[in-house]
Amino acid sequence: MKATKTRLTVDLPRELVERADTAVEQGAARSRNQLITQAIEACLHRLEEAEIDARFAAIAEDEAYQRLALQLTQEFERSDWEAFRLGEGEEP
Repeated sequence: MKATKTRLTVDLPRELVERADTAVEQGAARSRNQLITQAIEACLHRLEEAEIDARFAAIAEDEAYQRLALQLTQEFERSDWEAFRLGEGEEP
């Protein structure tokens, strides 16, 4: 299924357009449009990863989460150890 597209008009600094054209000429993309699309996707990907990283960093400060993680670790300690031993070829 073909992706729906929206036509935009943007004002870009001349130097940026020249650099984009050079990148297209050197094969970085098939067209300005593709280069701009790739750049926006890359930027959004970095922003999304930064948001995920920030959420994981917040977990380190979340005392309730830390208590839950410790509780789960303790509850599964025996089965984890048994699985490890089986993986190492030891008898249960």
